[in-house]
Amino acid sequence: MSKLGKFFKGTRSSRARAAPSAQEALARLRETEEMLAKKQEYLENRIQRELALAKKHGSQNKRVY
Repeated sequence: MSKLGKFFKGTRSSRARAAPSAQEALARLRETEEMLAKKQEYLENRIQRELALAKKHGSQNKRVY
């Protein structure tokens, strides 16, 4: 093993290697799902605003963008 490998071998914590329990994994998945749902809603709203703006100024005022 190289010197760098030996140096970095002990830097991982035991928690990083241990698998989370089923309850912890489900909680993390729920949090991730909520975050992704909020992000999706925000992006859909932003798309709608941009489309409305493009339709409003698309053929008349091209400097709005």
